[in-house]
Amino acid sequence: MLTVADQTNSDAQICPVFFFTPGERRIFRRKENLTVSQNAAKYRIVTNGPRPGRWSNDLTPYLVEPMDTLNLPWVRQIILQFAPQTGKSQVPINFLAYVILQDPGPCMYIMPDEKTTKRTATRSLIPMFRNSPRIAELMSPNSSDTTRMAVHFIHGMDLMMAWATSAAEMASESVRYLIRDEIDKFKDFTGKEADPRSLSDQRTNTFPDTCKIIDLSTPSDETGYVGRAMETEADEIRHYWAVCPICREPQILVFEQFSWPNSVRDPREIYRKRLARYQCNTCGMLWDDYQRNLAVRAGFWRSDNPVERPVSVGFHLPSWYSPFISLSKVVAEYLRGLEDPSKKYAFITQHAAEVYREAINPKKEDKILEHRTDLRPLIVPKEAVALTAGIDVQKFGFWFVVRAWADDLTSWLIHYGFLSNFDDVYTLIFETPYRIQDSEEVMEIWRAAMDTGGGESDSDDWTRTEEIYMWLRENGRGRVFGTKGTSHSQLQRVRTTLIDKLPRSSMVIPGGLELRMIDSDAFKGLVHWRLERGFEIDAKGNAIGEKEESQRFFLHADTGEDYAKQILAEELRRDKRGKKKWVKVRKDNHYLDCECLAAAAADGSWMPSLTMLAAYLKIQEPDGQLTSVKSAGQANAQRPRQQRIVATASWMGR
Repeated sequence: MLTVADQTNSDAQICPVFFFTPGERRIFRRKENLTVSQNAAKYRIVTNGPRPGRWSNDLTPYLVEPMDTLNLPWVRQIILQFAPQTGKSQVPINFLAYVILQDPGPCMYIMPDEKTTKRTATRSLIPMFRNSPRIAELMSPNSSDTTRMAVHFIHGMDLMMAWATSAAEMASESVRYLIRDEIDKFKDFTGKEADPRSLSDQRTNTFPDTCKIIDLSTPSDETGYVGRAMETEADEIRHYWAVCPICREPQILVFEQFSWPNSVRDPREIYRKRLARYQCNTCGMLWDDYQRNLAVRAGFWRSDNPVERPVSVGFHLPSWYSPFISLSKVVAEYLRGLEDPSKKYAFITQHAAEVYREAINPKKEDKILEHRTDLRPLIVPKEAVALTAGIDVQKFGFWFVVRAWADDLTSWLIHYGFLSNFDDVYTLIFETPYRIQDSEEVMEIWRAAMDTGGGESDSDDWTRTEEIYMWLRENGRGRVFGTKGTSHSQLQRVRTTLIDKLPRSSMVIPGGLELRMIDSDAFKGLVHWRLERGFEIDAKGNAIGEKEESQRFFLHADTGEDYAKQILAEELRRDKRGKKKWVKVRKDNHYLDCECLAAAAADGSWMPSLTMLAAYLKIQEPDGQLTSVKSAGQANAQRPRQQRIVATASWMGR
């Protein structure tokens, strides 16, 4: 602003003095020639996380190139397929800090849902803006200009928050910068709208030559957005090469180079004692976590098939590059994945940062019958700890299977068939002893899961469900439990709920009735996964001697084709949208349902679990020695029948 100094007389010389407002000084300030990563190191203050304070690129050096790639004028998009806890969410935050200070323009930040969006704004973005002095001075003094939905800056920069489930939010503005966080958690619209990514892409149409798009996510399965974007949109995909601190040889870190003592198979021990190492593929040196961090700090990104002036660049990074994740943590999760398909899925997506591709191969009856053993029907193998039963209820009669379980969840089919009425069900569960192999002792069913599915019965007064409820009230005795399949996946495969009224008559059930909600699809997948179990393999896929895997699935010697056909009555298929679901290919699937119920009764999410029972059966022998968990089945078999039943019933609280 130009002002004139006071004049003492008409002949005095006018002395102009220039005063600039803060806004004018910002406009006239020389533009800094900084990259995104340099801007973050100079101006960003980290407000939460493991290392609060000024941002340092040295902690996660693999984030530098993805950030600085956004400075290349020909790059319109970067895609980050990263594992969790690698710092990937810091890339868009640092990019926001850069554009606010160096190149302001309208920006939209999209999260999977409204709750996550508002939490991100409240806990991450706004605190960073307010605690970084250069950014804070650009924030509007009006409190209404800074909300969980939008942040307006005084120099023209606008940040808008949106979520993938709201088409209206994403269709409201044109933007130059577009950030889509955790895109594999985006849900497709069910109406006439396009999918969230296609719809939000349209917001950048008015900035065809200057827009920047960041897509980032931990991968899921083949239907996820980030995997498809890497395959169909990225001009090149870059992987991070670490440099061995001993021989200085660059290499991509792959899980096949992990090592741990062959004698230790307990994930807890490996993680607790930090036993895992990474073996350099050139000099053979074993790195611990510290040496891994040195190798990563000396590393660099490299493309398998580089192209000139790529428009879209993809970056892939597994968890074992992160300084926040121990090598032993990775191995522990891998070993847990060998015992549970859901944990295998978690290892592949959350640690290897790979798209989970489930092989959907229909099986044949003869492949199922290959699981037959020499064990005769109605005979319990010596290794068994307990017996469970699965009962599928029909309008007229009951299908059932009885399965014996070892402490490692290896199991044997010992009995299956059809029962006519409730009296037969009672006899099966409470009055049928099964002889233990090579012994005169017997074992009874420990726990039975009975389906309570709806439908009419042969009674005019009750539905079939109500009949089952009333029978369970009178005869369950803590051994037979009602179950109901869920129409969607749930966090635990078995979840307990309480009902207090009959479904049709609304008659009050005194004291209520416990039901177990069963994730049917998860147990169908588990049964088929166990059918694939064989010899244990190492990280490279090689068999480890003659050591067999846990959770193997066996049949008795007389198992017939009728059983095999029903086990294969449903197949996992993909629909037109690429979603996987179980499809019924034969009318009768009763034995498959029964096997799922029997498996649910032995599942670790059902309390008390079978593994807890196995630990309880570490009984004291006459010589004062304790049996191991693996011999608990034999020890249980050596008790008199009445003693075994009473001890187990007492442990269950009956």
